Amino acid sequence: MTQTSIIPLSLTVMLGPQILVAMLLITRKDAIRSSLVYLMAVVSTLVATTYVYYSVASITHFHKISISGKPILKYILVLFLFYVLVKTIVNRKKITKQPKWLTNIHNCSLPRVFYYGFMLIAFMPGDIAVEFTIGNLLNSNNESFTDAIPFFAAVALITCVPLFTFLTLGKKGHEKMEKANTWLNTHGYLINVVTLSIFILLLLF
Repeated sequence: MTQTSIIPLSLTVMLGPQILVAMLLITRKDAIRSSLVYLMAVVSTLVATTYVYYSVASITHFHKISISGKPILKYILVLFLFYVLVKTIVNRKKITKQPKWLTNIHNCSLPRVFYYGFMLIAFMPGDIAVEFTIGNLLNSNNESFTDAIPFFAAVALITCVPLFTFLTLGKKGHEKMEKANTWLNTHGYLINVVTLSIFILLLLF
């Protein structure tokens, strides 16, 4: 993996409901414990699913299939990400409030927190594309799975930003996260558009 791909890939994984959950967790009475449970869910799921895609690519050699010397997988991923990019822009005005399931974050059990982390990483289309891309990049560059550790570390760091803010600023951290949460609900699509665009360019060039 190239170092330049780590930041946009990790941002693509976390910017969306994934980071919103992390922000809401610091408003709970057990903010630290629930945030750590969520971090464990995100990182463990990301490592497990990425390993699955890495193994599938290694066994099937799908990443080597090409037409006229051009790898098919890369362009399939580009088309899919472009679709996600267009959909993000088209639906930008619909993202005005939190989904109903997010309101349960404040008082749900810790196993439920883990469940949310697992579902958001394992089944979100954008995250699946990133995980598959990581597996493909590792195989294409003849790298081992451990070469993806910097990527996993970057995702973990982004996941911990709300918790770090809480530990550093205390009650003021709550206020800043609430403002950031409100902004992400209405303007977060801008960050997704930028990171997806960078991701697409990295794949093409």
